[in-house]
Amino acid sequence: MNSDKKILICDKIEPEGVDLLKESGFTILENPTITSEELLEVISEVHVIVVRSRTKITESVINSGKILELICRPGTGIDNIDSSTAEKNNIPVFTSVEASTNAVAELTISLAVSLARSIPLADRSLKDNQWIKNSILGSELRGKTFGIIGLGRIGRRTGILASALEMKVIGFEKQIVDKDYLSKYNVTQVKLNELLSKSDFISLHLPATPETIHMIGKEQFELMKNTSFLINTARGQLIVESDLFDALSNNKIAGAALDVFETEPPTNTDLIKLKNLIATPHIGAQIIEAQKEASIVIAQKIINFYLENKTTE
Repeated sequence: MNSDKKILICDKIEPEGVDLLKESGFTILENPTITSEELLEVISEVHVIVVRSRTKITESVINSGKILELICRPGTGIDNIDSSTAEKNNIPVFTSVEASTNAVAELTISLAVSLARSIPLADRSLKDNQWIKNSILGSELRGKTFGIIGLGRIGRRTGILASALEMKVIGFEKQIVDKDYLSKYNVTQVKLNELLSKSDFISLHLPATPETIHMIGKEQFELMKNTSFLINTARGQLIVESDLFDALSNNKIAGAALDVFETEPPTNTDLIKLKNLIATPHIGAQIIEAQKEASIVIAQKIINFYLENKTTE
């Protein structure tokens, strides 16, 4: 069995995955409040480390992991993991991106609806004893152009949902996208500037990399329609927040919805307080089904990793 393999779980994950690992014979160490100092003290004793976004897996942590064989992140982004150092040390980094695909896509579409119909404003005003029915005039999503920047797993799923709402879906992706997908869901692959200038809704679905960080700034806002909406459920670093503040304040775009921020929790309170901005606290994967699935997926990947290694030994 795997009783000689120790797994350190640094952040809270759903019990289904933990139970699966225990049933497979692994020794489980759970410390959901572990500090960076405590982590450095124990990392040399574990073979696998499991983290969410709270725990930072730095170069010093990885180099101190003398028997570390695997780093696992139940979730999508690995901003908190020094993946280059992991690669140098031949340590694979696993995620469970597939577990949250639909959850993030659904949130993206719900934010589009909220922007188009001013739902947060309608709710807030009524709770303030204001009846502003005649001041709120929304628009349908049907027939509008929905631009997706990043046609990876989540971007493609978002495209499917937008297509089901009878929207015209266009997408930007540097790689050639599967023609069957494009044809089946009537998605047109276009260049970035064309997407920015033609879209009524622009949705970001890219990781934060040196190439994508701050890819949406003043120059890109100048290309957008003044009636367009920007949605970001990917990574906050993709947008220059000061430029977004200017674009929203000066009505260069109609509105925006952010589930992610440059710094989390966000410190840019002036941006968050804008009336034409919807802000949510990084809840893209915060649903029961996605959290449970993320735990199970990452556990199964750990189990498969050791099964495959035993097979090749």
